[in-house]
Amino acid sequence: VEIYLGNQDEFWYDAYLLFPFLIKDFFFFLAVSLGGFALAYLLGKGFYVGALYVYFTCFAAFYIQGNYRVEGLPPFDGTEVRWEMYQSEILKDVVLWAVAAAVVLALLFLLKSRRFMTLVSAAGIFFLLMLGSTLAVLGLSGGLLEQKEFAKFTKKDQFEMSADANFILLVLDAVDEACFWQVWERHPEYQEAMADFTFYNNAMSGYAYTDHSLPLMISGEWFENQESYADYAMRIYRDSPFFRRLEEEGYSLSFYDDELQFEIGQMEGEFANLAHVKSTLWDPELFHGRLLKMTGIKYAPYFLKPFCWFDPNKLKHQQMGAKDEELFVWTNGAFYKDVLEDEISLVEGRRFKLIHLMGAHVPFKYDQYMNETEDADYFSCIESSMTVTMAYLDKLRKAGVYDNSVILVLSDHGYNISGDAADTPQRDENQYGRQHPILFVKGFGERHHMKISGAPVSYEDLVGAYGRLLEGSPSDACFEYQEGDYRERRYLLYKYMDEDHMVEYVQTGYAGDEETLVPTGRTFDAR
Repeated sequence: VEIYLGNQDEFWYDAYLLFPFLIKDFFFFLAVSLGGFALAYLLGKGFYVGALYVYFTCFAAFYIQGNYRVEGLPPFDGTEVRWEMYQSEILKDVVLWAVAAAVVLALLFLLKSRRFMTLVSAAGIFFLLMLGSTLAVLGLSGGLLEQKEFAKFTKKDQFEMSADANFILLVLDAVDEACFWQVWERHPEYQEAMADFTFYNNAMSGYAYTDHSLPLMISGEWFENQESYADYAMRIYRDSPFFRRLEEEGYSLSFYDDELQFEIGQMEGEFANLAHVKSTLWDPELFHGRLLKMTGIKYAPYFLKPFCWFDPNKLKHQQMGAKDEELFVWTNGAFYKDVLEDEISLVEGRRFKLIHLMGAHVPFKYDQYMNETEDADYFSCIESSMTVTMAYLDKLRKAGVYDNSVILVLSDHGYNISGDAADTPQRDENQYGRQHPILFVKGFGERHHMKISGAPVSYEDLVGAYGRLLEGSPSDACFEYQEGDYRERRYLLYKYMDEDHMVEYVQTGYAGDEETLVPTGRTFDAR
């Protein structure tokens, strides 16, 4: 309950779905505990006091662990954790548990068994009242009893295309330009597949992570912690001037992403593929096991945490939507399967589609042939991203809707690869290296060999470029800046899970050059 209350905006489920598992677990552990103490009591006073000592020691250590040893946990974003980097944390926990055991043992010897049992009883009552009252207050004030109802994006109209005009943003998450180019040089077939596009190899993202990058890409408006992120994001997704222009020009808007969710009514009529999501489960036992693991992630010592860690997407994909509207899943494999199996249908009116795919995001799971494999790494996931992209573009060509479509294939931000971090980037991560995304652009009716432009573009320029593309501009002329121009481009850096503190940088040179990415001295902190 504590974890849920502190992070309930991150969870799709509500307390009404959670409580049956909590109640069942509570009474199960209560019964095991009472049974264990009853058996110890029957075996003799020494066994009973010994059981009480072990139980109270574990309680004290777990309590300290879950309340004072929660800083610096590995990222809970699907990254494969390199536990060898946490040896010092494991050692600290060994010391913690040893000290807890020694202190409780000292109390047992000092107080003797009867007064020790009185102390344990008093401590139990105190913590029961303290934690119970705290959870009750937080529950009532924190909306614990509010039933969650969300709208999420489905696969509806995924392959409906207009015979008139289409505007497509294919966003491949976390594909870095420098790493992408290394992969590109091994695959000459990519050159032919991306004919008609202009590749901007000097593009700057505005942020290191998706949450802030996506709104910037569709609005050009920076987030500077001047308001709550939830208010900012809602305003952008609902009132983006780019979306308003598309609607005015007769485009129906569809957004394909499996992270975003909205309260019922917040985005009414904004996107064609939003649907009400039911808080139901397709595998209750699997969900139950992952709830227990999530508790262990916080309260277990580091030497047990590897047994608790899991990809949170597996928890998210427990959710069930309406029976007739399948929820969109962002994995490369899921979308690739749909590309191969579903047919494009031509419809009246114009269509806009923003498709946000996993790309090369962790966890690394695909090879270039779209097979799920334990041997996958960052570079094989880039290859899988291109396999999906080529299949999708080929599908558009065969359906006759390629020429009448504006298409951008881009990543929301770059990535940083250093040494063995290519397999498991995490604690030594350098967010500076995430400012250089890929950006391919094709306008209406373009036919030419792939072009490469070194124009110093920024993702804050994208909305202006979209407008020029809608007006018929070719891809190599859709940005205000051209190759050879000098400009300083803004970048707001924050560390993972610390977005309340943003540091402003400007790129004075090439997008991927960390030496020319310099701080301005300005910071933006949440109020």
